[in-house]
Amino acid sequence: MEIKFEAVSNETCQLYCNLGIKAYKEHYLHLWKNNDPTPYIEESFTTEVVRHELKDKSSSLWLIYQANKAVGILKLIKDAPIAPNISKETVFLEKIYILNKYSGTGIGSLALGWVEKYCLNSNKHLLWLETMQKGPALNFYLKNGYEILKEKQLKSEQVLEKQKPMYVLMKKV
Repeated sequence: MEIKFEAVSNETCQLYCNLGIKAYKEHYLHLWKNNDPTPYIEESFTTEVVRHELKDKSSSLWLIYQANKAVGILKLIKDAPIAPNISKETVFLEKIYILNKYSGTGIGSLALGWVEKYCLNSNKHLLWLETMQKGPALNFYLKNGYEILKEKQLKSEQVLEKQKPMYVLMKKV
């Protein structure tokens, strides 16, 4: 299987928003009170937010394509320190959302491999992310070589209390 990555532009930011919203809702509605992720959607997937992120030199937004069809998104942040005592030579994988129809097909693992190459090409040697303590994402990341660094809690009052525990994971590349 071949997948391709395209940097998000002002012209494709609406596609990025639409894909992000759809994939997020397919996978994460259960986290939210009344299954309503509106606070997260509004801070992550409006064209205004995305156009602002595109101006940030440390942010990198990507569309994931398989067979010329957009199937997911990535958001990377360079030099985001994972902890005060860990070097800024890091990349934070803030978002990786793949449409449910394409989950389990290997696209996620291929995307993680691409992100690792992105890190190396950017002379970054530590990749990190945050994931829920419950659910299939944790096992996916562990199978792909990530290690649990520490625990954290989601801060949003709209997230169900039992869904707030998260892990910070890292991988040396």
